[in-house]
Amino acid sequence: MKEKKSMYTIGVLALFISAAFWASAYLFVKQTVDTFSPYYLLSFRYILAAVAMLLIAAPRLKHMTKALFKSGSFMGVALFFEFLTFTVGLKYTTASRSSFIVAGYVIILPFVYMLIRRKIPKKQEFLAAFVCMIGVSLILAGGGGTINKGDVITIFCAISYAFHIVLSAMSAKKYDGILLNLVQMGTTAVLATLTALISGPPPQALTGEQLGSLLYLALGATIVPYLLCLFGQKYVSTTTSGIVLSFESVFATLLSVAYLGDKISIQFILGGVLVLGAVFVSELNFKEILMKIKKKRENR
Repeated sequence: MKEKKSMYTIGVLALFISAAFWASAYLFVKQTVDTFSPYYLLSFRYILAAVAMLLIAAPRLKHMTKALFKSGSFMGVALFFEFLTFTVGLKYTTASRSSFIVAGYVIILPFVYMLIRRKIPKKQEFLAAFVCMIGVSLILAGGGGTINKGDVITIFCAISYAFHIVLSAMSAKKYDGILLNLVQMGTTAVLATLTALISGPPPQALTGEQLGSLLYLALGATIVPYLLCLFGQKYVSTTTSGIVLSFESVFATLLSVAYLGDKISIQFILGGVLVLGAVFVSELNFKEILMKIKKKRENR
């Protein structure tokens, strides 16, 4: 029992670190996509990530199975649509608006879970998703303005993100995380490259800044967080994983405070408390709590 709780804690920590790494991608993608094709940015990012994962996973390739490959491929398709819509959407909207819209996957997650798993999540998981969404809204809903093309595209990112989390959670508990990561990165790289080639000719040259951004996006914002995420999802429930990963939006806001000089408001603090509270709500066993209260009353 102690070991199970310990692995749960480590799993949650791994998911938090994943969220922090993914949050950094907003800054790098936003800076790069203004001067670089979003389609080729996605292609180069995942080609580099797939090659690096192949080097890491090489000793394990003998354990590859058809079932694992199939699961990883489905994850890769969801991942491709998630990052295609994220990268293209970020070209037409701001990083803060993008992070808020992407965070909408939390409210979509229980419904995707029902669709794929054909299993109704617990009532507290719906409640947790609702509380979390209110918290994220308080943190990131500022900025005003009308809905633009980038916002609409990013809505599809949130939907794809929810599908990817559910598919990842299902596969992470059954298969080798490193091999899964290799397959999903490879699938995304192939789909992204085909899309880029259809969109137009590749860039003739890369600046040093663009190359540095691509390397960081491939390694620091792709391989590291996905490995940590798949590890964490082995020990943490699907809904709780989704809620912990929603801290990506919180971290993205913190980065904007650090790099852009934004001030932390009371609204931000309250929103952060609600998001954190949602994690605990998702793990509450209301029946057990009510039974304990009832027993205490009977023993008086």
